[in-house]
Amino acid sequence: MSDAFTALVVGANRGIGFGVVKEMLRKDWSVIATARRPGEATDLMALAAASPGKLQILGLDLSNPSQLDAVVASLAGKKLDAVQINGGTAGPAHMSASQATEAEIGTLMFTNAVAPVRLARALAGSVRENTGVLAFTSSIMGSVALNTDGYHELYRASKAALNSLSRGLWTELEGRGLTLLTLHPGWVRTDMGGPSAPVSVEESARGLVAMIERERGKHRHEFISFAGEELPW
Repeated sequence: MSDAFTALVVGANRGIGFGVVKEMLRKDWSVIATARRPGEATDLMALAAASPGKLQILGLDLSNPSQLDAVVASLAGKKLDAVQINGGTAGPAHMSASQATEAEIGTLMFTNAVAPVRLARALAGSVRENTGVLAFTSSIMGSVALNTDGYHELYRASKAALNSLSRGLWTELEGRGLTLLTLHPGWVRTDMGGPSAPVSVEESARGLVAMIERERGKHRHEFISFAGEELPW
């Protein structure tokens, strides 16, 4: 990729988001990365120091509307070739809708579904027309069609909500020359995925960036895996 390509990666201080930043830099993208507490994002800061002029770090807590507005304002006049929004929590340890409190459900749904779509809607005008890609990191667990065991039902519901909201967002964006992706990163060895997950962060990130590159200019909304598999909603 040419260094003329610029991406915004949200939730980039660790895990999949950090892996995506590293992969984009490896492919010569310029990257704007966000972290809730950028002063504590030591790995991200080290990566920025090793990539002079290629990586900018911004503070962004998806639950803070004023920070969201500030990031959107800072991008005024800039065109992004890709936006990749990572943001998620596993939810309460009990994983049960029957045991969950209103506060637990509210936090889970807001973090995993509402906040990412709210940010995407605000950023859509900064995505380059005709070739730009707006992408969410979702999960195969958000597929209603593939829910055969009900495991981790609250997390599933939150990702299904993200998938539904992203589909609704597409009805607004269709015809504006953008591509919208709802991405499954695989079961990844992160703090959330655990040490027994079969997919490394590096493998997932390579696939996610490859999908963003592959889908540029296709002007559609797809639910696909990091390996390129089309998934049922």
